[in-house]
Amino acid sequence: MTGIGTAPPRPANRRKDAGMTLVEILVVLAIIGVMASVLGLSVSGGTRSADVLEREATLLSARLERAADSAALNGTPAGFTWDDKSYSFVSLQDGAWAAHPDGILAAPHLLDRAAAISVLGQTRGRYLIRSDMLPSVTDPATNSPVPLQIAIVGSKDTWEVRFDGVSARSHKKPDRSQP
Repeated sequence: MTGIGTAPPRPANRRKDAGMTLVEILVVLAIIGVMASVLGLSVSGGTRSADVLEREATLLSARLERAADSAALNGTPAGFTWDDKSYSFVSLQDGAWAAHPDGILAAPHLLDRAAAISVLGQTRGRYLIRSDMLPSVTDPATNSPVPLQIAIVGSKDTWEVRFDGVSARSHKKPDRSQP
């Protein structure tokens, strides 16, 4: 006789046709999920060149704006220094160019191996970021400011960053090979 609140004992052995338990099903689903994730990552082949160029252009835009903000707030000009595979920012300190005081801007940024940088066809140089937030280059014919145009070139695509002394915008350049 069983008392109130106690269940009758169950047999320890399950029948062979009883099926799978919920825990067993969840374990199988977890294993399938992990294997699908690994397969998806291995099939994707890494980052596409177009994504790399867009990321590099967006990052450069953000850093140019940060350097312009810093120059305006501190009243000291900054410099954008580049070569074909990297860029960094410098600041005018005690009459000489030195690493920018903002660590994010001072550290040289190496471009992804799929990208190269040029400014108006030049693969190395320095551009002055003025503290009055005006472009450093003017058109001699009209004496109007000319925005800085930076090309980030990959094997198939080119992204352009335009910097006017205050803001920087990046966009993909149209493919010239198509009619």
